[in-house]
Amino acid sequence: MGRGTQLNGANYHTPHLQAKVPQLNGPAIASLAHILKQQRNTKSRIFMKKAKETKPKEKDEVQELFTLAVKRLIARDYSPSKLKDYLLKKNENKQVVDIVIQKLKKYQLLNEDELIERIIEYCDSKHYGYNRIILMLKTREISIDKINKVKVNHERETKEAVEQTKRLVKRYKSKNTVNLKRSVYSALIRYGFDENIASLESSKVSNSPSSELNMLKLEYSKLVSRYSRKTKGKELNNKIIKSLLSKGYRINDINKIIKEEYKYEMD
Repeated sequence: MGRGTQLNGANYHTPHLQAKVPQLNGPAIASLAHILKQQRNTKSRIFMKKAKETKPKEKDEVQELFTLAVKRLIARDYSPSKLKDYLLKKNENKQVVDIVIQKLKKYQLLNEDELIERIIEYCDSKHYGYNRIILMLKTREISIDKINKVKVNHERETKEAVEQTKRLVKRYKSKNTVNLKRSVYSALIRYGFDENIASLESSKVSNSPSSELNMLKLEYSKLVSRYSRKTKGKELNNKIIKSLLSKGYRINDINKIIKEEYKYEMD
């Protein structure tokens, strides 16, 4: 009979059967063929059932999640890590999520390098400093190895700090010089510049003497209206002086306003 047994036109290797049954007659061959056919049909039905249960379902999951991911990327930028976290909340199957992420990368729909460039361009348009750029990259969960490749440009930092300071002076124009310097310094730190640059640029800002005096007059008038109902004379002056000093005004300017503008008696 050889290595193969001819059953219904197909060869099946059954050496273990041949060892037990050296010779097979017609009924035995028919019986064996029936058994093997049943086994094949049973295995085939089980395999096809599993395939129908898993493959199409997995394919549908991938397509559904892929469509959702594309919609999210249209709405806003995502880093691969951030998008993966989002997708895992929608589908806990990590394998499906990984397939979607790879598919997005394949079609250049998820590109971390392009996202880094867009973040840097945005920070440039806002005149942010290096520290703010790094913070935004970390917030977007950009991979740490790529964040480390973003190096500080000191010439750019100085240029952007000067530009940012001009804007801040306009924003805080109602503040006296002392508070103006404090506000500019704090804002520069908040916008991502280091302490040295923030200190240098904030030290350069100040109000004109006439503007500072007008602010002092206005503040003095407000304090007189607030405190004069309960206090008078020296006690009133001392209270006003203490308040104005805490707001950053100089004692010489305060005394000038009290003596020359409002003629309050100072004992």
